[in-house]
Amino acid sequence: MRRSLIDRLRCLDCGASQWKLEVREENPVEVREGTLACEACKRPRPIRNGVVDMLPLVLPEEVVHEKEHAESFDYLTLENGDKFPINRETAERFKALFLSLPTGDGSRTFQPGGSFDNQAGNAERYFKTLDLLKLRKGERILEVGASFGWSPWRFAQRGCDVTALDVTRYLEISDLYFGQDGAYFERVMADMSTLPFKDGSFDLLFSHSVIHHCKDIAKLFREFHRVLAPGGRVAALHECSFGIFEDKSGQALQEAIHEGFNENAYTVPQWTAGPREAGFKKVTTHFFSFIDDYLYRKKLRNAKPNFKIKTAEAIQKIAPLNRGLNALSIPSRILLRPKAWMFIATK
Repeated sequence: MRRSLIDRLRCLDCGASQWKLEVREENPVEVREGTLACEACKRPRPIRNGVVDMLPLVLPEEVVHEKEHAESFDYLTLENGDKFPINRETAERFKALFLSLPTGDGSRTFQPGGSFDNQAGNAERYFKTLDLLKLRKGERILEVGASFGWSPWRFAQRGCDVTALDVTRYLEISDLYFGQDGAYFERVMADMSTLPFKDGSFDLLFSHSVIHHCKDIAKLFREFHRVLAPGGRVAALHECSFGIFEDKSGQALQEAIHEGFNENAYTVPQWTAGPREAGFKKVTTHFFSFIDDYLYRKKLRNAKPNFKIKTAEAIQKIAPLNRGLNALSIPSRILLRPKAWMFIATK
């Protein structure tokens, strides 16, 4: 944690924004160990390995369950079947794998069924999203559900002022990204539904497959609205979404719930209504090309060319046709299965 982060923080217990910093260890980059105490209510906040713990005294039961399960569930499985818990030691040992996220290095770890298959499967959309956002140097970004930090690092590489937020200890793994290219981002352990920041602290709030874990999206978007500056945006990519007429008892969703995750299924209209009800002035949706998405996933699987793949490749080469077919697909995707889409809400 850098000392400048203190200017954005507010106490969850009393709402004050005056802090007393006690430093036990500091390097040229950040405060590594110490305590941040609210001067009004005296509540101390520990700083460990550069991460400041701003979790509320009492977490909602579902958040506690999600945090505990996530921290015990994730592991890295190698091609030979060996498993390693995802922690600081594992990240350092397999540093090249973590640094190659989200695209990956082509190994089994990033292919369907691998530990990082979800990140690799959405990598193309992720980088397209960064381009769509037209990021400005110095733009203040808060990423919720940042896990071990590969995405905040990508934002920081583009010159943005980034804060990574998560409820888990995985934030400490992000140390491995520092020193690679000079890119730095803040790390705050907190609940995305109760943000420990002053009003108007950020220009962009980013979520990648995270906010669908929240059961009260109306409350969530009100909190997002509060911490964004006028004209600020929420960009949500690859959130769990269902078609209006789609069966919401799908196997993948039920398996995730059974494993202990807080999975919630919302339709596109529900996703776009949430920000509007919270006061956002504009909500736009972007549906990625289903042709591009199809071919990218086949490439990940090292699929052999067949008639379907060759036809998709021919369509992809004709940009107007690709765009036209994608536009025609949007109504059916909203009704039956959205897939490959995102939304941006502007304050």
